[in-house]
Amino acid sequence: MKATGVFLLFSLALFCYQGIAEVDGAAGRGTEPACGNFNLNRGCTRIFEPVCGTDDVLYSNECLLCLQNMQRGTNVRIKNRGMCLKPSPRSAN
Repeated sequence: MKATGVFLLFSLALFCYQGIAEVDGAAGRGTEPACGNFNLNRGCTRIFEPVCGTDDVLYSNECLLCLQNMQRGTNVRIKNRGMCLKPSPRSAN
């Protein structure tokens, strides 16, 4: 019984640590958006699944980040999924 409890606690600690490490690691360089999953010529859906770009701009979804990259010729990556912790002044407009 004790071995099972120790194993469960160890598993939980490892799971939490991996989650923290991914967020910290992505903060510097970000992760590449999966732009190949979207037909950018047809536009993007209005589904709100926010992503924060490495430019600290909040995008409503990953497709819109890809569309902005294509239109502006930039390579903004995904800093984290969800709201930006420190939004840029451009996000407020």
